[in-house]
Amino acid sequence: TGFPLYDEGDLIEPDADLLAFVESDSPPIAFTPGSANVHGRAFFETAIEACRLLGRRALLLTRFPEQLPPLPEHARHFEFVPFGWLLPRTAAVVHHGGVGSTSQGFAGGVPQLLMPLGFDQFDNAKRVVRLGAGDYLTPAKFTATSVARVLQRLIESPDVAASCHALAERSRQQNALATMCEAIERLGARRLTPGDSPGANGP
Repeated sequence: TGFPLYDEGDLIEPDADLLAFVESDSPPIAFTPGSANVHGRAFFETAIEACRLLGRRALLLTRFPEQLPPLPEHARHFEFVPFGWLLPRTAAVVHHGGVGSTSQGFAGGVPQLLMPLGFDQFDNAKRVVRLGAGDYLTPAKFTATSVARVLQRLIESPDVAASCHALAERSRQQNALATMCEAIERLGARRLTPGDSPGANGP
């Protein structure tokens, strides 16, 4: 059916401060350790230093600003920005590898660098690599120099750019919510035969 993308984009409009930051210079790199992560200080410190090494701007996303270090000129914090709007305006996205962020990265057509922490995130990271859309670093290897080195390679790679563009096109061609609803309606409308009845062949 495709992936049912949803990022609250119909509820939240980008404000003037966000627009000014995103559009005032070359595209920033977006960083988020996950919407529920409250222990992301080291992640954000690494993000800030990696962008300093790259000479790029960092857009830091968290609803828990108390975990942020003091921000230099090249870094800005926003609590939440819909990825559907933001990612096409960035040079890359760095995140934890959750399935929602990963799929939005595909739809946004930008290189992804993942720092998986658990659950499905390691599998998602390997799929990003296999699809040619990015790379990943484990937390132990998530240092400013490593992040900067990998991001520079991803951003400058024409092969990665081509893969990201192809994945974005595939995402645009799908309509997952409508496809799933239609499938459920067809299933509900199907006439039951005796073999379909829960009581026909036992409990």
